[in-house]
Amino acid sequence: MTIHVVPTEFATVQAAIDAAVAGDSIQILAGTFDGFNVNKERLKVFGCGIGKTVIAGAPAMGGDDGIVVSANQTILKGLTVQGYQGGSGLDLISIQNVLLNIEAKFNEQGIDFDQDNNFTINCIGSFNEFDGFNVTSSNNSIIKCSSFQNMRDGFFVGDPNNTFINNISTDNVSDGFQIGDPMTTLFGNKALKNMNNGIELDESNNNIIGNLVCNNVNDGIEVESNNIQNVIDSNIVRNNGNDDTTAGIFVENGAMENAIRFNKLKNNIVVDINAQGGIGTNIYDGNKCENSVPPGLCT
Repeated sequence: MTIHVVPTEFATVQAAIDAAVAGDSIQILAGTFDGFNVNKERLKVFGCGIGKTVIAGAPAMGGDDGIVVSANQTILKGLTVQGYQGGSGLDLISIQNVLLNIEAKFNEQGIDFDQDNNFTINCIGSFNEFDGFNVTSSNNSIIKCSSFQNMRDGFFVGDPNNTFINNISTDNVSDGFQIGDPMTTLFGNKALKNMNNGIELDESNNNIIGNLVCNNVNDGIEVESNNIQNVIDSNIVRNNGNDDTTAGIFVENGAMENAIRFNKLKNNIVVDINAQGGIGTNIYDGNKCENSVPPGLCT
C-alpha cells in the first residue's frame, strides 16, 4: 500500500487517484484543489481537516459535482467541498463507503447518497441550494452530523431503511428531517428552528424516538394522511407552531395505527397534540402535555 501526496508528488487529486491501485492512500495537504472522482476501490483519501483542505476548483470530470465516489469501500476524511452550484458537493454512487469529518457548503446539493450501505459520521451540510443531506438509497447510517441554513431540508430521505443518530438540523428553509420512505429510524436527533416542520413523516413504518424538536415554525412532528404504523416515542417537543393550523405533534386525518406515546410536549401553538381526524386506530399513551385536540390525549 502506497501513500500518494498532493500537491507534493501529484499536482491534482485526480492525478494521484489515477496513479493509485486498490488499497492505496491519497493524502491532500492544506490548500485549494479541483474536484475529483474516486474510481479505484478501497482508497483512503484524507485531507488536513475541514477548512484546511478545500475542494473548490473545477468539478470532477464528466459532471458538475465537486467529489464523486464511484468506487466501493472508499474512506473519505477531513476536507471541505464548496461552491459547486451546478451539482452536489459530494455524490456517492457506490457502496460501503465511509465519510468522516466532511463539510459540504454553498453547493446545489450538499451530500448526495445515491447508493446503499454507506456510513457517515461528523459531517456538515450547510448553505446549500437544496438539501444538506439527500438520501435516495437504503441502509445508510448518518451519525453526529449537522445540517443548517440549507434552502430546502436539512435531511431528506427518499429510500427505506436508513438510520439517523445524534444529528442536528437547524435553521433550514423547509423541514429539519423529511422522511419520504418507510423504515427510517431517527434516534437522539435535534430539529431546531426550521422554517417548516421539525420532522415530517410522509411514509409509514418509521421509528421516531428520543429526539428534541423545538422552535420550528410549523409543526414539531407531522404525520401525513394515510401513513400507518409509525412509532413516535419519548420525544421532547416544545415551542413549535405559529397559528391555529399547527401543533407540537400533528396527526393528519387518515393516518392510522400509529403509536404516539411517552412524549413530553409544552408551549406548542395552537395545541401540543392535534389528532385531526380523532383518535381513530392510533394509540396515544403516556404523553405529558398541556392540551390536545380532541381533549384527553395528555397525561
